[in-house]
Amino acid sequence: MNIDVHAHFVTPSIVRATRSGEVLHGISFEQSANGLLSSRCGDSRAALPWPDYTDTVEDRLGKMDAAGVDVQILSLSPALFWYQADRTDAAAFARMVNDELAEVVRNYPSRFASFAYLPLQDPVASAAELRRGVEELGHVGAIVGTNIDNLDWDDSALIPVLETAEELQALLFMHPTRVRGSDFLGKYHLRNLIGNPLETTTAFASLVFGGVLDRFPDLRVCLAHGGGYACLGIGRFDHGYGVRPEASRHAVDPPSSYLRRIYVDSLVHNEHTLRLIVERVGADRVFLGTDYPADMGQPDPVAWVRACETISEEDKEAILGGNLLRLLPDRFSQQAAGA
Repeated sequence: MNIDVHAHFVTPSIVRATRSGEVLHGISFEQSANGLLSSRCGDSRAALPWPDYTDTVEDRLGKMDAAGVDVQILSLSPALFWYQADRTDAAAFARMVNDELAEVVRNYPSRFASFAYLPLQDPVASAAELRRGVEELGHVGAIVGTNIDNLDWDDSALIPVLETAEELQALLFMHPTRVRGSDFLGKYHLRNLIGNPLETTTAFASLVFGGVLDRFPDLRVCLAHGGGYACLGIGRFDHGYGVRPEASRHAVDPPSSYLRRIYVDSLVHNEHTLRLIVERVGADRVFLGTDYPADMGQPDPVAWVRACETISEEDKEAILGGNLLRLLPDRFSQQAAGA
């Protein structure tokens, strides 16, 4: 059973608002001349990086079947994360999209699961929405930005979200959004090519150096895009931990010891990189990830993993779905039995 942890979705209300010009809880939407959806809040604007946002669920299922993906865990596209919005509007927007995501899962329970979206500019409201999403709507966790309007995950303001996620055993899927460094990453799509994994690496560093993973030992965190540069740069992190007092002030252990406390997806586009991740994070900590339907995603994910000659067959099965089956048995056990 192949389960994709990294699959984005635009909810029906957003599609309708894009067509009609309706403003949803302080956020406006429009379609550009080249068919891309963009959203605006205040003076800020963000564009969705893929054109087929109006695909029906049936269209998606056909593409999943062609790619060998049995289940997608749906999440709102990060281009639609508006952590700058008014707090009341943000909470209402989150409730709306979370209800819609849950409805898709209810209608197709054998093919989809879902991550809630949280209004993280209000951590207390986010904790409440996470609880509602998991306990009432059936979400398996939440997708969250690697930064929240420049706030990193070691900030004490976010403790209510982390406490609730740990209590509920909810999976937090950390995905780059509003990438920082755009002033020097403006060319060659570097904002994505370098900026996205840089954001993810910063999230990992914040969790480790900030002592977050020590304070919340049972926290379930999955980092997008193979964890960014964390596995590649872990030696430098360990060295800094050993020689710089500011790097060892909060973390109990060297950074490398925390690699086996996180989860990552398989979206790295290179077999040797995946091999490195398996060696350092552990094959039991890697989930299949496609970034569907973005052009920077993996178009034939199952076949690509199966073709990796340096990954054992046992590890491939774990990555393709076994790890999520073990982590979330209540959600996927019935599906696996019927597969």
